[in-house]
Amino acid sequence: MSKINLVGITKSYDAKLVLDNLALCIDNGSLVALLGPSGSGKSTLLKLIAGLEMPSAGQVLFDDCDVTLLPARHRQAVIVFQDHCLFPHLTVKENVAFGLRARGESRGVIDKKVGEILEVVRLPQRRNSLPHELSGGEKQRIALARACVLQPRVLLLDEPFSNLDVNLRLSMREFVVALQRELKLTCVLVTHDKEEAFAMAERVAVLLDGRLEQVDTPESLYARPISRKVATFLGDCNFLPGTILDGKFVCTLGAFPNKHSTGNGRRAIGMLRYEHVDLARGTCPTNGRITGRVFAGRQTTYSVELADGTMLTAATCKEFFAVGDGVFVTCAERAMQVYVD
Repeated sequence: MSKINLVGITKSYDAKLVLDNLALCIDNGSLVALLGPSGSGKSTLLKLIAGLEMPSAGQVLFDDCDVTLLPARHRQAVIVFQDHCLFPHLTVKENVAFGLRARGESRGVIDKKVGEILEVVRLPQRRNSLPHELSGGEKQRIALARACVLQPRVLLLDEPFSNLDVNLRLSMREFVVALQRELKLTCVLVTHDKEEAFAMAERVAVLLDGRLEQVDTPESLYARPISRKVATFLGDCNFLPGTILDGKFVCTLGAFPNKHSTGNGRRAIGMLRYEHVDLARGTCPTNGRITGRVFAGRQTTYSVELADGTMLTAATCKEFFAVGDGVFVTCAERAMQVYVD
């Protein structure tokens, strides 16, 4: 396992800037997710760590040792792709042993290490099976075993679950996290799925248009996106226009604490998560009306039109409302995140 330090990483292809002066530190034995949409540069960054690409500028450090120009075969960084890339004519045991044989390990060492890692991934009974005899989840576990048996300094996962069905994807997330912790691997996960990043990673690095916008714990990133740009990418939020008055953010839902020191009259935007919009009925005066609803099992999402015409989305599992119902809309003060223009 290694600590990875990326310093001033820039990558261009001809005139196209893919990564722009990126800096990121990944602690030894931690799991960090690179989260971003297609084209954000996250897979390119993974290849730079692996040594499959060279940066246009900047440094890649493993344990404070500069490996920027070190060929991939000498870095001990292993990538697992979304396509398992198992050799169809080799058995499970032979697939897992492939890298060890390429290193010139003895037969005794190979048999010992392959046996141990198949126990770790809970597939010793499949050692003599061919890839076409395996399920999708088993193939993914064998691909992970083939990577982990090499005892890499860093394990790189490039959208490894995108070809799996929903239930299998969820179980594989749990499996990989348990495997990473058991083997104490330094692991970097590339994904465009925020739920996957939040469920698996200790820290999440958001990449947008080749720039590293925010690095934080999943909980802090979701609760306090650093900018409207990051909040928009993460989704599931309302944006309310307002103004800074007497040190507070004032919008159609009321006045809220504001951490920004700025003068009166400054325009601002409030961000409010769907689940933080509180809806009430009964004797309360109404300031909104339900205009649409989508039932999704564990919660229902409502479209709400406020008295001034502002549209909000609310998500709740507490109470049922029908389209046309009048509601009283509020939110807790701490739920409003304010961005000053």
